[in-house]
Amino acid sequence: MFSFKGYLDCNWLQALEVGMDPAHASFLHRYFEDAEADANYGKQFRAHSTDSDLPMTKVLREYDCPDIAVTPSDCGLRITTLRHLDGGDTHVRVTNVLFPQAFVIPLSSTMTITQWHVPIDDHSCYWYAMFTSFAEPVDKPLMREQRLQLYTLPDYMPRVGRHNNWGFDVEEQKTRTFTGMGEDINVHDQWAVESQGRIQDRTREHLGTSDKAIVAYRVMLINQIKKVQKGEAPLALPPLGEGNAGAGPATIDGVAPGGMAPEAYWRDAVERLRAEATWNVPALAL
Repeated sequence: MFSFKGYLDCNWLQALEVGMDPAHASFLHRYFEDAEADANYGKQFRAHSTDSDLPMTKVLREYDCPDIAVTPSDCGLRITTLRHLDGGDTHVRVTNVLFPQAFVIPLSSTMTITQWHVPIDDHSCYWYAMFTSFAEPVDKPLMREQRLQLYTLPDYMPRVGRHNNWGFDVEEQKTRTFTGMGEDINVHDQWAVESQGRIQDRTREHLGTSDKAIVAYRVMLINQIKKVQKGEAPLALPPLGEGNAGAGPATIDGVAPGGMAPEAYWRDAVERLRAEATWNVPALAL
């Protein structure tokens, strides 16, 4: 594993919602050219999808209108995103919301990210990202070096932000990336959540079909707040060691062959990933 954190100058809920939204990556994280996966170790959306030689950047760029399904789970929500590729194959991405303030997403075919959003106060928060490898050990020195290019120690403050327009470069936006804010997706997300204001006025929003995960989460959040107000216990992860706690929810970014049901594919892919792990990873709870 490898862990890191960073400061965000906005309310924690905004930070969480950008990560659970599966559609935004096709635009906010759009790269105009694909790069070699080996040269982008540890970077989100720069590897190849599981069971495919397709770069994630190409999938996101060329198939930008996915089908999204949201299902309640024991720990929060499971979000399944399908992009129907030419030739009949289906790109399948499964992510999870761990209620109340975390998500679990795939980084590559062998690594996942669990990211928590912890309030400092009403107007700021820290994100805590934990990278778990199911194959070779994480290259911690490289991962640390990459992140220190954009964050300072010991305060974990971002080097780009409101104070320097999030590093925006107009020439880059014309030729390399959708945002013109560099190639680290944390900066893209930081701009998206901070530029709304420290607490977004949600009465001015116009949510659409692609926002269904955010809608489902807000309904869940409001219902759990009502339970607490009545003196009842809210939804929470079980303590480690109880039942199947510690196994973690399934997450995958892969390509299902034509004719194979997406759910059957991702369950099989996750089971293979865990079975082939070089450490004693708990079996998937299905």
